[in-house]
Amino acid sequence: MDPVLDKGFRSPQLAAFGTTFLGPLLNFFAGELLQDAEKHKQKLFFLAREGYWLEKAYQTHVQGSEKHSESEYLLASRAFMFKVMLDDPRSYPYSLKNEFNGTFYELLRSRFLISNSSIQQIFGLETQQTTISLPKDLNKVRKVLLSNQKALTDLIEPTKTAYLKYLNSIGATKGLVLHLVDVGYSGTIQKLMTLLLEKDTVGHYLISSKPGVHQVKGNTATMKGCLQEGVKLRDGYIPLDRSMFLEALMTAPNGQFQDIRMNELIENKFDFYYGRQVNAQKYFHELEQVMNGAIEHVNHCAYHGIAYSGAEVETIYSHYVTYRNMIPRSSHHLFAIDDDVAGNGTVDSLQFFGLK
Repeated sequence: MDPVLDKGFRSPQLAAFGTTFLGPLLNFFAGELLQDAEKHKQKLFFLAREGYWLEKAYQTHVQGSEKHSESEYLLASRAFMFKVMLDDPRSYPYSLKNEFNGTFYELLRSRFLISNSSIQQIFGLETQQTTISLPKDLNKVRKVLLSNQKALTDLIEPTKTAYLKYLNSIGATKGLVLHLVDVGYSGTIQKLMTLLLEKDTVGHYLISSKPGVHQVKGNTATMKGCLQEGVKLRDGYIPLDRSMFLEALMTAPNGQFQDIRMNELIENKFDFYYGRQVNAQKYFHELEQVMNGAIEHVNHCAYHGIAYSGAEVETIYSHYVTYRNMIPRSSHHLFAIDDDVAGNGTVDSLQFFGLK
């Protein structure tokens, strides 16, 4: 029999949905990661909100396979990395490349997580009200940021100092190469981490749009995709084009990671700050039922030596996110995601793709 897991309160419908929808995908990804880990024999760091459940699934697979591999959940987000690198012009090709339309004030608030008081203290009213369209106005924004670089450095110094100490405390600064894990796709967080730590990184992704070795200002960021490589958004590859469904469920109990500070009372402790919550966080007790079903399936597969092929995972996922009524109505409210970095607020995945 399988090892007994702590099941707690159980919603049979939500758990069954997690088993069939995400169980095969998580089992496949964990198996691929373990094969890589046995080759490079280094600790894996699981990124961003998706990494919360990915790391749990990975360790479940490792233990069920009776093997050993170190891993850790690492707090990061694109917006936070944009913020912590705001005074470093090497980061601007990454933080300013995606589309944005609005004022400079709105850009600083949504994409860089800068507070209202800090914006007013550093930038004049005329600059704040300037209309920005990215990536067209990248050079204009870059010029404004560079002209205020000293003030920006002073602003983010407490955050950057605390974050570097946090990374050191979990072992991310040790060794010559940092191995990171995420769902995908273009490796923005990985490349910014490469710049921040000035060390080579390897990114292990479910889907990698830009696989291979990338030069990042004197270091390398190697990207590999376990399920698929070289596909881009709107190419017609459904697991990527409709990855919004995966991202909605694969989320940590907190909102977007936004800031870190050294705890003023306890030495070598950190205070973490998070953004607003969407339904997956508000109803995390329900999301847990879905994800527990998925992770129990990973445990079952690992214990019995069951493996899924990439093609099987693609077929299962694609069916769920393409056809109406495949996703149970009791879980519909969990499929809202925040797209604050792009300035789009909350997006309902099911409504966006016409599945409800």
